[in-house]
Amino acid sequence: MAGWCGFVLLANLTSLLLARRGLNNHWLNYIVTPVSGALLLWSLSLWQRSALSALALRLAIPLLALTWTGIVLRFENTRTFSLLAEPFAGLLVLGAAIYTLVSRGFADPGNVVRQDWLWVGLGLAFYAGGAIALPPASNWLMQRSPELVVKAYEVKSLVEILALLAIARGLTCPLPPTSPSGGSSWPGSSRWPSSLPVSSLPS
Repeated sequence: MAGWCGFVLLANLTSLLLARRGLNNHWLNYIVTPVSGALLLWSLSLWQRSALSALALRLAIPLLALTWTGIVLRFENTRTFSLLAEPFAGLLVLGAAIYTLVSRGFADPGNVVRQDWLWVGLGLAFYAGGAIALPPASNWLMQRSPELVVKAYEVKSLVEILALLAIARGLTCPLPPTSPSGGSSWPGSSRWPSSLPVSSLPS
């Protein structure tokens, strides 16, 4: 998740630099979004309580790559807002985030407010939600009401700030205590035998 945050920061700085120079920066989003989605799906897979759920999220990464490529080549104009590709990626990440929140919420006892997966999942749900309807709506409105598009993206920016603050809160959550069996509830580990093994955990 920290790597994803750094990647998004770098992408936004590059996009801002292109815009300041009067250059089209829409094409950059067609490169950034699938990489960002892959990082998020892999991160969320580490919070799953079962090997099957983790595998499903990891298999969604090549699905995202193949579907994204097909949609972009067939339907998209990379010099403007996305019609289908970005909403597809947003739905995939949103679904993974909501599934993680629901499955971990039922499985994990205790005070969930102190759990990293809760804050990260909530942040990602809000972050991905903006990518579903806004890009295609902006594509349609850009020639009709560009001022409305600007206002919509200003609101989206505020939502993303709140989402990133929630993710930052999750990243600063303390490490969970080690269970009597020697395991930990840190992402990727579980007290259940069906969970995926983790080769290395923070000490």
